[in-house]
Amino acid sequence: MKGACEKWKDQLLEAALLGATSRDFEEHLRSCAICSSELDAVRARKVRLDELLPLVARGSEPSPDFRARLLVAATSAREGKLARQWRAWTLAGATAAIVVLMIGATIYRRTGQTIPADELAAVQKLSEWRAPSDSLLVTPGQDILRTVPKLGESYLSVPLKTD
Repeated sequence: MKGACEKWKDQLLEAALLGATSRDFEEHLRSCAICSSELDAVRARKVRLDELLPLVARGSEPSPDFRARLLVAATSAREGKLARQWRAWTLAGATAAIVVLMIGATIYRRTGQTIPADELAAVQKLSEWRAPSDSLLVTPGQDILRTVPKLGESYLSVPLKTD
């Protein structure tokens, strides 16, 4: 069904299912072999489906053990749901316990790590200690390199000649 036959598609299905056709559609069927073969195919399919319908309807009753299978499935689903809830609460409890332990460890570390004043003073002296040979390693330009010039300045102050 291409082109001009597309407009007859609804009438073709109506004719196949109900058997009612209009004069225009009958004239089209006489002149178009494609549409008439399509109508025959749809009618044949309708006949096959009508023959199979009683077989499907006859087998529509549930099997005798359907009730037992349904009850088993429902109870196993309930048990699975209870197990999932148990797992969720266990996970939540474990998470809470870990958080409490971490907070406790942090508090313990902060209160337990006070350094006595005499040790703190010794550490301060060690950090400021310089070897006696450091004075031999001093270079004249070392003071210049310890500072960082600002933008537009130079390390060295060189007077410019202006003539």
